[in-house]
Amino acid sequence: MTFFGALGTAVSGVNAAATWVGSISDNIANSTTNGYKVVNTAFSDLVHNKVLGESPVIDSTKQGGVLASAKFENRAQGGFLQTFQTTNIAVSGQGFIPVGRPTNIVDTTVNGESDRTVTVDSTTYFTRLGDFHMDAGNYLVNSNGYYLLASPLGTTRTQLLKVDDSPIEAIPTSNISFTANLPANATNGAQSRYSIPVYDANATATTGQHDLQVTWTKTATANEWQLQIDAGETGQTSFGPVTVTFADGSTPPFAAGRLQSMTTADAGLTLTPSTDGGPATISLSPEFGGAAQDLTLDLGFFNASFDASATAGLTQYTTPTGQPSNVDFNQDGLPGAEFKNVSFNDLGHIIYNYGNGRSQTLFQVTLANFREPDRLDRLDDTTFLPTSSSGTAVFGNSDDPDNPAAVGRFVPATVEQSTVDIAEQMTFLVQAQQAYGMNSQVITAADQMLSRLIDLKR
Repeated sequence: MTFFGALGTAVSGVNAAATWVGSISDNIANSTTNGYKVVNTAFSDLVHNKVLGESPVIDSTKQGGVLASAKFENRAQGGFLQTFQTTNIAVSGQGFIPVGRPTNIVDTTVNGESDRTVTVDSTTYFTRLGDFHMDAGNYLVNSNGYYLLASPLGTTRTQLLKVDDSPIEAIPTSNISFTANLPANATNGAQSRYSIPVYDANATATTGQHDLQVTWTKTATANEWQLQIDAGETGQTSFGPVTVTFADGSTPPFAAGRLQSMTTADAGLTLTPSTDGGPATISLSPEFGGAAQDLTLDLGFFNASFDASATAGLTQYTTPTGQPSNVDFNQDGLPGAEFKNVSFNDLGHIIYNYGNGRSQTLFQVTLANFREPDRLDRLDDTTFLPTSSSGTAVFGNSDDPDNPAAVGRFVPATVEQSTVDIAEQMTFLVQAQQAYGMNSQVITAADQMLSRLIDLKR
């Protein structure tokens, strides 16, 4: 190796160390940048191919050197920082969040209400930065200005998501389930009354709730009760009575204490036939707010034994107090409510929450995975684009049991922190400084030797 060869090798070492320091400085500068992925430096030696003997190395007279290149760690998992913001989300495991870069944002005012329309680039970008918030147009955008591309629930077809903040409509009550054990030792004329809330089609948190009164009265006949139902504001408001009979064990297959029959003379009621094992329901149509509302009172099944886990059921057995026991009732109506906020769960479902505790899920965050994530093209704002080396994006959902894209899950109300380890980077910096200094000394020594050689000629 000549003086010039030594100089060339040392210069390549200086350049490699400088490249390393550049990566280190970039990492340290982004040590607190959420979603940032550390960049390491890979070194490879250079061996020229002019050979005087058999070995391309031993018998070579040409200098080698070193080449430094960036080694991207895009698949590295960062730590989690809890933010308590419902619109923040971090990825745990493999996968990148698809986002769109805005190309046009138009703010308007309609009927005194401000609105925003966003158009995004046709290119899909990818990121691990999930610190989203709702902007003035109800779009979810992260701190770098990229907009979330979400998928309709159960699909992987991404689209720009604009959150619908309309109130959620009421679900009018249609079914009421009632469970009770009426006391076999009740006295004649004993009554038990229960008030069950029902909702009409226009119910809100403060209006549209009504009471349906259910009254059980013991008759003088053994094992017989009368059921009276009071409901509605206009038209027929009282329904019944319904004569409810329990078996005494003398009429197989009906066992003692079990519901045997229901009869009524009220034309406003429809009863299911009293058959062994058949459903025991009562249908009625009281009027709420001037409109009839079809209701079904579910009492379980004829000849059914007591089941604590059943949603509906009626039996008659002796109780210690002579009062009904195991009484429970539920109805399927829900009031409407104003929109409250958006949140995520660990499957990436985007949940719309409302003021009365109701929620609904219409969209989800679909993740994209790649054959070689470390070969993605890194752009500004912690975003990535696929390359021929990384492979094309394969989309998948965390709630897919097959998970062909091998994507991870989510940590709600959290952001993923930078993957930079400051202590490690400071260690690398010291090593890079030493390498730079030693290669500089080689350059100085070679230069001095070359100068002395030139002086000999003089």
